[in-house]
Amino acid sequence: MKIDKIEDVLSENLGEGYRIVRDNGELSSAIEWIDWVQQSDDEDNIQVEVHFEDDTDEVFKKGMKLRQIWHEDV
Repeated sequence: MKIDKIEDVLSENLGEGYRIVRDNGELSSAIEWIDWVQQSDDEDNIQVEVHFEDDTDEVFKKGMKLRQIWHEDV
């Protein structure tokens, strides 16, 4: 893995085609698509639903700090 290609991002800035780098160094499958789901009338109450190529999903709170890497840089 090209460690210098890892980017720090907020959950709402995750990108399709990227893989999430976990704290323990493990990688997710590539991100296929992302949904933003507003939980209430409060514009800050948003969840980021991430759908991966292996048909798994994860939900993150808006503003959560994550790391990602382009799938070809792994």
